Amino acid sequence: MGDPEKREIKIQRAATLLSRLLVSVLGILLLIALIIRIYLATPYPSDQLSRFITSHLQQSFSVKTLETSGATLILKGVRLKNPAGFPEGNLVAADSVAIAPQWGNLLRGGQRFRLIALEGIQINLAKNAKGIWNFSQLQQILAARKKPAAETAETHVNELIVKDGSFKVQGQGVQGISLKVFNLTTKGSLDSKVDLAFEDAAHNRYALKGKARAGTDAALDLTLTAPTLSLKDVALLLKLKNPGLFEGGKGALNVNATLLKGELATKGDFWFSQMRLPAAGRGYPLKGALHFAADYSTQSDTAQLQSATLTVDKLVKLHAEGGVKSLKDERAFHLIIGMDEVDLAMVNVLVPEESRKKMLVGGKLRCDSLQLSGDGKKGLKSATGTLQLRDATLAKEGELLVAGLSGTIGVSRQNTGIVAKGRLSTSGRHQKALLDELDMPLNLTVSPQLKPIRAEVPALSATVTGIPIRGRLAFDAAKENPIAASLKVPAARLSDLNPLLKRYDLNAASGTASATLEVSGKGAQDFSGTANLQLSEVRGSRGKDAVAVKKGSIAAKVQRRAGRLLAQGDVDFSGMAFNGKGGDARFGYKVADGMVVLDGTHLSFAGARVAISRLMGRIPARRSAARVASYPISLDMDGLSIKRRDMEIGNLSGRLRGSFNTDSSGRWLEGTADLGSKAVNWQGKALAAPVVHAVFARPGGRAELSGEVLGGKLAGSASFNPFAPEAGGAFDVAVSGAKLASAGSLIPKGAGVYPSAGLIDLRLKGGYSRRDGLACRFDSKGSGIALTGGGGKTLLSGAGLSLAGELAGGTLTISDAVLSPGQGVALKLKGELTRALSPKREGSISFALPETSINGMVDPFVNILPRLIQEATVDGTMAADGKIDLHQGGKLVQGGVSFKDGRIEVASQKLLVADINGRVPFSLDLSGKGGGKPHNSMAFSKENYPRLLEQMRKSAAGGQVVSAGKIAFGALELGRLTMHVNAGNGITAIDSLTTSLYEGALLGRGFVTIQEKLNYRGDLLVNGLSLKALCQALAVQGYISGRVDGVISLSGAGSGLAGIAGFTELWAREGSGEKMEVSKEFLQRLAKQKLSGFFLSADRPYDQAEIKAMLEQGDLTFDSLKILNTNLFGVRDLNVSIAPGQNRIALDHLLESIKEAAVRGKPAPGDQPGKPPVTQEFKWGE
Repeated sequence: MGDPEKREIKIQRAATLLSRLLVSVLGILLLIALIIRIYLATPYPSDQLSRFITSHLQQSFSVKTLETSGATLILKGVRLKNPAGFPEGNLVAADSVAIAPQWGNLLRGGQRFRLIALEGIQINLAKNAKGIWNFSQLQQILAARKKPAAETAETHVNELIVKDGSFKVQGQGVQGISLKVFNLTTKGSLDSKVDLAFEDAAHNRYALKGKARAGTDAALDLTLTAPTLSLKDVALLLKLKNPGLFEGGKGALNVNATLLKGELATKGDFWFSQMRLPAAGRGYPLKGALHFAADYSTQSDTAQLQSATLTVDKLVKLHAEGGVKSLKDERAFHLIIGMDEVDLAMVNVLVPEESRKKMLVGGKLRCDSLQLSGDGKKGLKSATGTLQLRDATLAKEGELLVAGLSGTIGVSRQNTGIVAKGRLSTSGRHQKALLDELDMPLNLTVSPQLKPIRAEVPALSATVTGIPIRGRLAFDAAKENPIAASLKVPAARLSDLNPLLKRYDLNAASGTASATLEVSGKGAQDFSGTANLQLSEVRGSRGKDAVAVKKGSIAAKVQRRAGRLLAQGDVDFSGMAFNGKGGDARFGYKVADGMVVLDGTHLSFAGARVAISRLMGRIPARRSAARVASYPISLDMDGLSIKRRDMEIGNLSGRLRGSFNTDSSGRWLEGTADLGSKAVNWQGKALAAPVVHAVFARPGGRAELSGEVLGGKLAGSASFNPFAPEAGGAFDVAVSGAKLASAGSLIPKGAGVYPSAGLIDLRLKGGYSRRDGLACRFDSKGSGIALTGGGGKTLLSGAGLSLAGELAGGTLTISDAVLSPGQGVALKLKGELTRALSPKREGSISFALPETSINGMVDPFVNILPRLIQEATVDGTMAADGKIDLHQGGKLVQGGVSFKDGRIEVASQKLLVADINGRVPFSLDLSGKGGGKPHNSMAFSKENYPRLLEQMRKSAAGGQVVSAGKIAFGALELGRLTMHVNAGNGITAIDSLTTSLYEGALLGRGFVTIQEKLNYRGDLLVNGLSLKALCQALAVQGYISGRVDGVISLSGAGSGLAGIAGFTELWAREGSGEKMEVSKEFLQRLAKQKLSGFFLSADRPYDQAEIKAMLEQGDLTFDSLKILNTNLFGVRDLNVSIAPGQNRIALDHLLESIKEAAVRGKPAPGDQPGKPPVTQEFKWGE
């Protein structure tokens, strides 16, 4: 075989071997691919990858599944957990991560990727309680394993895609991230195209587009746009204090940034509109824009603000420019700020009314240029500029406080720091305001770091409504007490303060006030000071009430150290007056450690005096627990005494411990209170010593009463809710064994009657409410009751009392009342009164006295009865009943008194009234509004006598009948007396009176009523009275015979004889066998009178005799008293008379004369004659 053949054979064998080898390699590769696909379909790859990355990052990492799609490797369910020390959660999470490398390049050691796609990726950055970020550990591990850039190949990603991503920092961030980056290179070999879109938490959409290049020569040209922004949502996202101000506001944003060769340039615009700021109850439209341009050089580390302009339409326009050098080190800056003139009235629109406290401002403010320079280490080095204020005003609730305020404040750099110096003053013509004048120079010095060094108002001069104020204000940080203030108000007229006082409904008519204030310290928590206020001859009013202070002073010393406040001083007001009632006030006070103490308090007003040794209380501090707000209360009082006129409450002390609580359902008190007085005196005599113990809880309070009242034991209880007065309260109070003698001092002086003995038990049980008023049941019993007159004379003794009833709805009901003045006497009362506690009360009370011995009624009251009754012997029985009616101001008392076999005998006076029977009705209107007087059909006179006599004899009997079988007064004796009495409408009328006297008849009528005072009238007809029988009865020397007719009329008002008026007219006639004759002895007795004719020779006939007299003011004046006779020849041979109007006799003397004549006369049958008492002589006046 030749060599060529051998080579050919070798070649064929080699080709065969190579083909078999290639087939074997391909088979192996296919087998490996198949094995890899089968392996990737198992959970082992994802678990191994998770363990590998977890070990590499030292932080929990997991992949749920690992798949391939063509040449793309897909990881699903990717999670990177938070490191230890952080809450459970993921630092990074993704639904899927797709990586498509260029496998050939990758096998050659390159880092070129066709695609990297992240879907549903979430990045959550957070801090733990120690302030460490959850990515810090990962950052440190990766930084430690990072190779130098020269040792690594450039990473090139043809396309980077992010879908539905989110990025949050501390829970806040952006979402809906959609990102596409083309030709992303880590070393900047290519420019990358960036297209990013996302939205914030308020769903505002943003877009970032442009080009960027990484690497050592990084560059970018990016534009951020947000065509529509909801400003309120942005404010909520940024957690601004008042997002409501941005309600309805819309905005737009456009910012461009370029970076080239280390030079960063930015410019941007922000527009806003449709904002409506609240002003005067309506929205004010707000529109404006911010434009800025700035750059930064990385080479020189210099930032420059080329321009910045903020414009708010119709409000303000601000300008700024400047720069910062060595931004990373020295930070040397310069800044120029300017502001166009601003109308301060727009503050009223921009600031809500509640924030302005209803203040309204006005005026113009301008700053042309304020230049600032300095650095980050030394702070502000230079400041120059001027701030101008012109025609500023300040008003509140329609009242102008300041007007015409202008000033200039200049800023400059001095050795000590930055100084602002200027002056504020009210100059020129301006509106009338509360602050009339102001001149306030001021200096302010701050350090380059803007810390205050010194501030001073060296000479403050102001006038407020005519009141001058002078003083000085200063601050010096180098002093131990840097703050100092001194203010003084010289004596000024208080009337100048009326514009201020009127808001408190006060008005000063006259008087002066002066004040001083001195304060020094370190601040609000460390200071001391004194204040003093002096008032003199103050007069004015509060509303409709007149007030006055003759002299007053308030002194205070205040100190605060280490958070503890101490305030003490004195208050002294003398010559105070309120609506003409004067008084004084004086006390010392101290406030310390949350306690308020008043010492030596003395108050007096309108005759009342109050003194308190010490009053101490704790200032309530709010506490909260279980939705309940609580204010602890601690109050102690010692040595309180109150005196007004005769009443004095002495040595009153008390304490209150508890709390005032509130929650959503109401208010209530919890705790206890004790109050007691050792003596309640009246005119220096002890009346009571009450003690009260009260317990308060949420349902209300309950008080227990004890102690003494009028020497008796006081016991009781009361329940109430002080925060529900409409619900009222209940009480049950009893007094047992109270001594009426102790109540004697309560009776007004001059009353004439005082209780001198007796015991009273009283119980009141009921309640009170604002709607229903007082409602209670009362029971009272008294025994051994005695009354004494002003001269120490016992008027009543041994009386008893029982009273029971109730008061409800203003109606008083007396269900059972019995007054027993003596043994066997029981006066019962029962009735009802509406509006009982009002002067307009109405209703009726009935009373009844069962048949009782007249002697039993007389004995208890014997000491207050007239002497005539005291000396009388009485017998028989009596009963009474009636009713007291109160209606429309009237007080009508109606009823009747019945007598049975009554008898009154006064032996010393020769008086006897016997056989009294019948019923006497009565009707009296005690209000003086009675029904008037009965109408008399015919006047009583001599001319009407015949008709009157006939009328009264024929008048029909009516009314109640009362009769007396016998009436004797010495020798004078009446026949049986019968009266017909009617009563009604406040009038008690005697319709008919009949009796006999000395063979003649007496007929009469009368009435009693009350009109302002007691009114009465009586008219009497005399018919056929025998003068001869009268002379015989009176044992007159001689005689005069004849029959007497006549009229007697008496009327009066009030009490006493002086109030009686009337007249009488009597005349003589023949009749019933009795002639008209007069004896010589009788004429002899009249000899002192003016007589004519021969009349002393024998008894003489007469043909005319009459008496006419008038009664006025207690005197009886005889107008006519004469006895005449004319003989057959027409000659007047008898003429006894007196001069008209010349003779008067006092009525009391006349009655005494009648009494004397009756005693001298012949005794009535059955009477024994006695020695006549000595009486006054009957006197005539010429």
